[in-house]
Amino acid sequence: MVALLGASTVISSRTEEKLDKKALEIVQRTIAAYGGEASVYLLRQRGQLRGFVKAYMEDGSTREGEITIRFLHRLEKQDELRQVELRFPNAPTLVITYDGERVWGTENGAPIVLRLRTEAAFRAELKHNYEALLRYREYKAEVKYVGREKRSGLEVDVLDLVRPDGSTTRYFISARTFRILHLEYDVTVPLVNRPIRFRDSFYDFRVVQTTLVPYRLERYEDGRLVQEIRFTEVAYGVQIEESQFRPPGSRGRPASARMNRLTSCAPRLPRCAEAVRPVRRAARAEAPAGHRTGPLRADDAPR
Repeated sequence: MVALLGASTVISSRTEEKLDKKALEIVQRTIAAYGGEASVYLLRQRGQLRGFVKAYMEDGSTREGEITIRFLHRLEKQDELRQVELRFPNAPTLVITYDGERVWGTENGAPIVLRLRTEAAFRAELKHNYEALLRYREYKAEVKYVGREKRSGLEVDVLDLVRPDGSTTRYFISARTFRILHLEYDVTVPLVNRPIRFRDSFYDFRVVQTTLVPYRLERYEDGRLVQEIRFTEVAYGVQIEESQFRPPGSRGRPASARMNRLTSCAPRLPRCAEAVRPVRRAARAEAPAGHRTGPLRADDAPR
């Protein structure tokens, strides 16, 4: 019996090693498909993406507007500063930013209080994105091979990326082209009974400055389509400084925004209609000396 158990352990260990090796082979081919490590680590350090966004509301209506995403990847801190700017017709300009410490937001330049779900989803997207797989070694993450399956008639290899903190992202990679077609992850929101399952699907791949970029993104929450982005302009290596990610009026170290309220917005592309709940008192408290926040009312939120 002891001998049988020992043999079983050896077989199991060899199987795991084989699967891990297969996972690493797939990741290396995926990195090559996106332009290689030089494109990932050098070209994708900073950039700006512009395009159009379509939000699908729970009541069946839709809203269309413009989106701009700015990012700055910091190798020494293994994180990424990110800013999303949304412009919808007849609505204030909404900006949500991660400054390396906090997630904060503004409407037409005035500080606002973000809901808890907005912040949780925005923070989650900083970890759970397609570039995280390309940077798995930088993040000291573990890659595990799950298996092969078919999605929409296409064969995909399924990989799990597990970070040191235990957070997991599941990737669905084309077995033919090694492009990342989908990714899934769960987001835990304070005061919500169960995690929310997010799924990003990528389409319309194009080569930009030697690296592969999906120009269309669909985002789902618990299986329901909530957002679609169509990029029209993608530029890497543009001049972007850390100061651009700091709250208005702050100096030196990023100022605390203390923005914690519940919302149903997805990361990177928050649904403008539910993105924020302006709070007049909190905005005044956060505004720098001499900064006029203006009247903030419940009906200021985009609809």
